[in-house]
Amino acid sequence: MEDIEIIALYNQRNQNAIRETEAKYGRLLNKIAFEILDSFEDSEECVNTTYLKTWNAIPPTAPQSLRSYVCRAVRNTALTLIVQLNRHRKEDIYTELEEVISDSDTPESVIEAKELTILINSFLSIQKKRNRQLFVLRYYYNISIKTLAEGFMMGEQAVASQLMRMRESLRAYLIDNGISLQEKQI
Repeated sequence: MEDIEIIALYNQRNQNAIRETEAKYGRLLNKIAFEILDSFEDSEECVNTTYLKTWNAIPPTAPQSLRSYVCRAVRNTALTLIVQLNRHRKEDIYTELEEVISDSDTPESVIEAKELTILINSFLSIQKKRNRQLFVLRYYYNISIKTLAEGFMMGEQAVASQLMRMRESLRAYLIDNGISLQEKQI
């Protein structure tokens, strides 16, 4: 079933909307939730909560892309659940970006964060589609390198190397656009 038809079911308050969403995106949502939560039980709870949130949001919300909408919802729900459960993921993938983007709580950093968001989006818009997808899946949806390698039919080392090259390119792009970055620590 197409997204537009599923959204129409939500607008009609037809409970088949949830079943169709689950049939079309259930595996993807479970994968996203599991990559963040590292627990099947918590992932299942997260996905079910996402279906409920989607049911409550549509209508009045009318997403242009149901896939993007539910993926973002499950990601945000999983991150909220992590905070509530006070869990720490065994592998903090954001350390990969630590050399590129510093983290501080100064007023200047808030302004820089907004600029940084615009620049990262601009950087991604000029990347090849495959590279953009790898980057977003890794750093936005927290998908593991192993899962990315399987999904893109690449070796894990090839995925890791490509992500490293993209981080280096992002670093250079940000510097070229006036963002001062922390020095690499050896």
